[in-house]
Parts: sequence; C-alpha cells; structure tokens
Amino acid sequence: MAVDHFVEPRYRLGNITEHHLLELVASDQQRAFGRAKADALPRYCRECDVRFACHGGCPKDRFATTPDGEPGLNYLCPSFKRFFGHVAAPMQEMAELLARGRAPSEIVRRYADADARRGRDEPCTCGSARKWKHCHGAVPSP
Repeated sequence: MAVDHFVEPRYRLGNITEHHLLELVASDQQRAFGRAKADALPRYCRECDVRFACHGGCPKDRFATTPDGEPGLNYLCPSFKRFFGHVAAPMQEMAELLARGRAPSEIVRRYADADARRGRDEPCTCGSARKWKHCHGAVPSP
C-alpha cells in the first residue's frame, strides 16, 4: 500500500526503498525546507528556551498567534513548553551522567527512592496542585 498521500507533493523527497536515506536528507530540497521552516518562526519561538527540542513543530501546525499577536505559532506550543520544561532537569542530569561515563538510568533509583518517601496525600511534584496519589503517583488500572 502506498503512503504517498500522507506527504504533500511539494514536500515529497522520494522513497527510501529507491534512494538511500542520507541522500534524501542531504538533498537541496530538504535543506531548503529546513531553512524555510526555521526562517518562518515568529520571534516568540526564536527566543524560546525549549526551541532546541520542538524547533517550532511542523509548519502545518503553526496557525496560532503568539502572546504579542504575531502569526505562525504552533498550536501545541503551550504543551511543548510544559512538557520540555517538566523534563529539563532530569534530562540535564542524564546528560551529566553520560558525560561522566555513567548510565543515565541511574536517576531512576533516585526518583524511586524520593517517591517511596513521599506521602500519598502530599502535593504532586509536577506542580499540578493535585495530590501525589491522584497525579504522578497514581497506580495504573490493570
């Protein structure tokens, strides 16, 4: 089954069964797309502290306006900011562990130990204002 209908024709680079992926990624068309994607970002995005992770998202999703009224903001921006802000500290810790030649998964034990000491009725650490037991401490249903 062909999946060409998922890619707008002007953005189609080719088929990886016919071309090596590196050839497609390094193509002039792909490089132009990347430059245009970055050049079209509103100032709000260009100055954002989580842009390194979202890169402004997909251009097709940039139909919202920035807080100062500039068009071109990705409608998922508030979610990107919240998610990437939430994981910033653990990601930084994992990067530091890697830089020291240690396993990034070492932080799991530290978080598990902290969670074990936390009372179920304490506020959740994510800042949601919900109790731990109803937020990140909730046990999934079977």
